[in-house]
Amino acid sequence: MTPARQEFFTARELAEIAATRGIVSFPMTERGVRSYVERDGWNDLSRSLVRWRKGEGRPSREYHWSILPALMQLAITADETRTTLIDAQALEKVAALRQVAAIRAARASSRAHEVEMARGEVLISIEGYAISCGQSRAWGIARFLEAQKLAAARQEARDRIGRGEFLTPPDAAILTQPDLLSDPTRFDLRFARLAVANDRKGAILSRSTIYGWFKARDTGGIAALSPVPPREAEPIPHAFMEFMKFYAMPSKPTIAAAHAEYIQAASARDGIRHEPISLGQATRILRRRLNNIEKHVGREGILTLKSRLAYVQRSTDGMWPTTIYTADGKTFDAEVADPVSRNPMKPEITSILDVATRKCVGFAVSRKENVIAVTEGLRRACISHGIPAIFYTDRGPGYRNKTFDGRDGVDLGGLMARLGITKMHALPYNSQGKGIIERFNAVWNDLARTLPTYLGQEMDKEASSKVHKLTRSEIAQFGSSRILPAWDEFLAMCEATVAAYNDRPHSGLPSFEDPATGQRRSMTPNEAWAAHVADGFEPVPVSAGEADDLFRPYEVRTVRRALVEWNTNSYYHDDLEKYHETRVAVGYDLHQADRVWVREIDEESGLPGSLICVAVFGGNSQRYVPLSFQRAAEEGRVRAQLRRIGKRAEAIQDQLRAPLLEHSPQVVMPDLKAAPEPIPVRTVQEDAPPATAAITSDADLAKLCLADPGQLTQGRAHVLREVMSRRNGRELLRISGVDLDELDALLRSAA
Repeated sequence: MTPARQEFFTARELAEIAATRGIVSFPMTERGVRSYVERDGWNDLSRSLVRWRKGEGRPSREYHWSILPALMQLAITADETRTTLIDAQALEKVAALRQVAAIRAARASSRAHEVEMARGEVLISIEGYAISCGQSRAWGIARFLEAQKLAAARQEARDRIGRGEFLTPPDAAILTQPDLLSDPTRFDLRFARLAVANDRKGAILSRSTIYGWFKARDTGGIAALSPVPPREAEPIPHAFMEFMKFYAMPSKPTIAAAHAEYIQAASARDGIRHEPISLGQATRILRRRLNNIEKHVGREGILTLKSRLAYVQRSTDGMWPTTIYTADGKTFDAEVADPVSRNPMKPEITSILDVATRKCVGFAVSRKENVIAVTEGLRRACISHGIPAIFYTDRGPGYRNKTFDGRDGVDLGGLMARLGITKMHALPYNSQGKGIIERFNAVWNDLARTLPTYLGQEMDKEASSKVHKLTRSEIAQFGSSRILPAWDEFLAMCEATVAAYNDRPHSGLPSFEDPATGQRRSMTPNEAWAAHVADGFEPVPVSAGEADDLFRPYEVRTVRRALVEWNTNSYYHDDLEKYHETRVAVGYDLHQADRVWVREIDEESGLPGSLICVAVFGGNSQRYVPLSFQRAAEEGRVRAQLRRIGKRAEAIQDQLRAPLLEHSPQVVMPDLKAAPEPIPVRTVQEDAPPATAAITSDADLAKLCLADPGQLTQGRAHVLREVMSRRNGRELLRISGVDLDELDALLRSAA
């Protein structure tokens, strides 16, 4: 029965609803609600709208939901609808479980009844044939066994024909003989019926089995032919649970090793709580009494165990495209060149798939899975294919942050609220719930295997070590490696991989007859999307005017003297002067910090409203250069690395301080009166040939060697390789007019 709808709410209940739903236009505290009520004069309304609620403690006023603001009414209605749906689903689940239990019980009794009837048919056919021939029951049983043997040989010959095997002359002769078992004038039994009567693998009935059935029927009637239920197994001894403490370990000890520790621990106790079990008992219980799940509990983690359990396959039938987008990040299993330092790195790829069509609608590549990468992938997906209704992700920090969800439970500035997207998170340790995106990640594994820098488990260790040493050696000598794919080259590979995936048949999509080949195959993601478009599907687009501001995160700030602050930066505009001490929404770009977008806060929805101005960086007392969101994160990461390096350096130096203090040799002070020996000074002409006396910089040396490769000695090549391995060294050579590619080729030829 559906519970009655709540119509009256106290000030505390209204405050809790506003705080839970994030309605900023309504007070979120009980005291604020009382002030709101006094200001609007609710307490002066009639008793049908305002009344006293009596209960434990002091009586309190409660207010009818009809006088609440529209947003509060919608929030209450949505909560009640969700509660009703949850209750209805729970009732349906209980009814379904009862139905399944009834079906299982019916099936069990039906099987026993079927076996009972089949055995009765065998006995009746034997007796009927013997009586019709005027013979005894024993004679009929003997003739039945002969007919059964001939029928089994006939069935085996037919199976050989089905497998495409050749028949021997005796087998061919058997097929020409009459089938005595199924002959209506004899036993009139099908060979398959014997397998049902036997109730086990195989259809051959023995002489003793048939005599036993006759004896049981003659004694207890036809009901005595029902299969005997298996004997109830003896309960597992309590001592086995103590043994499992040593066996159910993540290190996966053997049964013998775990049993030895169990016996040692049992003998070490003053008194044994249970009679110890033997090694044979433990082995027998593990192999025969426990199923494949129970015997691995404790030895495997929850993720591995879930791969053995049954699962529910979610159906996407009847779902339109853009209903659900699912996203996940994956570390690429091959090294590519960093776009800044050219050092080897394993990028993070964030992929976004449409669940209904399995189409990859967007992706982003970054150094790690963060809000910047996820936002870029979602931006590309929404602009190219439409805004989704649900965004289904895991619980990683790249998907749970103030940029997506707003701050302090309020949706202001959150991309999900501004785009009108409902975000759903998968349960922890439930990768099966994101099976569509998890299976798609295999596409990136296939791409990684095509690169020589592949680092997956299947990669040969010797080859991987060789590539590792070669890339590091080339970077140390030339500043880059030919084996590492450049960043732009890698992005082009990703684009081609996604395009190939969207044009490849997907087993999870409907199948159809290909008009080009005439063969039946599954649809490709692009074909599935086109089929929905042909059926009338239209995505929710992002207009060109909205694309610039729609994906910009917003935060609440207070204007003070025409200034707003964000990320330790100050931004100024004349139009902000009249908004002094007013809360506004400040939007920022994740990649730049020279300006912010300031908007009013809509009182009704609590979201950013009309644009006030675009405030420009200025008046910041902390920095002379504006600090962007991404730059601040990078500097924080570098500072943390430097702190860790400093601590390691101090720890290494501490290892030398003690020995140095203990074994410090006696130092003899020099005679200050003695004149120091002169230090010989060599001129440039002494160290270098006359042709190089005018060389004053690394750039001059590089130009000389490029003009005359014969001047490139081993020492000069070492110097130039060291300069090329540094980023600032390469930049100075480029500014000085040195062709870096030509110099790189010269140094490689001299290596």
